[in-house]
Amino acid sequence: MRIERTLSALAGIVLLVAAGHAQPVPEVVDGIVGVVGREVVLLSDLQGRQEQLRQNGQAITQANTCDELRGLLYERMLLDQAMLDSVMVDEGQVQAELDRRIRYFIMQLGSQEKLEEFYGKSIAEIKDDFHDQVQQQLLVQRMEGQVSGEVHVAPRDVERFYRQIPPDSLPYINVQVEFAQIVRTPKVSDAEDGRVRRRIEGFRESVVSGEKDFCTLAVLYSEDPGSASNCGELGLVPLGAMVPEFDAVAMSLKEGEVSQVFKTSFGYHFMQLIERRGEQYNARHILVKPQVGSDDLLAARRFLDSLATLIRSGTLDFGSAASEFSDDEGSRSSGGIVIEPDGNSARWSVGDLDQQTFFVVDKLAVQEVSDPAVITAEDGTRSFRIIKLLRRTEPHRANLKDDYQLLLQATEGRLRTKAVDDWVKLKLADTYIRVDPAYAGCPFLQEWNIAQGE
Repeated sequence: MRIERTLSALAGIVLLVAAGHAQPVPEVVDGIVGVVGREVVLLSDLQGRQEQLRQNGQAITQANTCDELRGLLYERMLLDQAMLDSVMVDEGQVQAELDRRIRYFIMQLGSQEKLEEFYGKSIAEIKDDFHDQVQQQLLVQRMEGQVSGEVHVAPRDVERFYRQIPPDSLPYINVQVEFAQIVRTPKVSDAEDGRVRRRIEGFRESVVSGEKDFCTLAVLYSEDPGSASNCGELGLVPLGAMVPEFDAVAMSLKEGEVSQVFKTSFGYHFMQLIERRGEQYNARHILVKPQVGSDDLLAARRFLDSLATLIRSGTLDFGSAASEFSDDEGSRSSGGIVIEPDGNSARWSVGDLDQQTFFVVDKLAVQEVSDPAVITAEDGTRSFRIIKLLRRTEPHRANLKDDYQLLLQATEGRLRTKAVDDWVKLKLADTYIRVDPAYAGCPFLQEWNIAQGE
């Protein structure tokens, strides 16, 4: 019973449109396919879930239709209990979630106008239409959290869970690695920083005085590849899409006004505000980036080469060196260990590594430290890095020694599922539930001991 599927329903619809696959939705007469206490499941609710399955490339079968219906009935059960327990969701949370989704949809479709054109409504009207749906989804999440409660997993629980899995049903784990890194990013010299600032300030003065055209300067000199060829114009962007400093300057300007020169992590900019619409704005800007000199890059490489020599000789500990010398904020506090973001674990499947990392890690022996290698960030910044391979596991069936964290998470999930199942059984005993006879073949109805159509 995955609540996340409901939370992504609207996103799925908009993304489908963004991809150019939107089809006219035929009008259908809605109806009630289920009742749980004082809550109802509409035919349109079930059809919405089926549409999500189609978008994900799945065929609509009786089995997955029954699964979706069961999920909808479970959510209505949570809502019914929330009403009984007077559980509430703060309106501020609802508005924040609506704003977050609207910003996401605008980014996917390209502009606020395209979103409004698709729905034939203003942003305020779209938010109003989805208000109750989002409020219910947040309420379901909150109620489910109360139902599953705090789950505390002891090592014996993990071992018991592992022993209950038939050996031939244990998941097969591909090659995984754990690694640490030390990154040195050469700093731009004061002389280069000053040179670039003076240059872009000259550009700004020529625009403000009318001596030169903003568009011409952007096309010739701006180092933002996404906007330079379009006279520096960004198009409508929502707040949060750009770095905070950029948003702050844009929101401080009047339409047509040219900003002072300002600095972000990308370099030096100045912009002219074209228009602002609520939490969106359109601006043109020119970006010039200070460049790291070859001598600075060479110094960073030599520094890491010296560190690697000391680490290999045992004179210096890799983790201590990372904490003291690495420029990577994400791994420095953990002694250089790089965490896989989705699982929040130090264990990486090799298929999830970026190419720059894979080609280094793949050649290392466990506990070996690499030579310095250049890496390039998304914004074009070049750094040097050394990597230490801490651990490598070969393809294998999951086991307690190598995959404890994975099994711990699975055990926790199972205990939460059991808590929910136990709650559903209790709820079934004193809750009125009716399901349309058309779905009498769904196996879960027998499990729930529901007489269809009564």
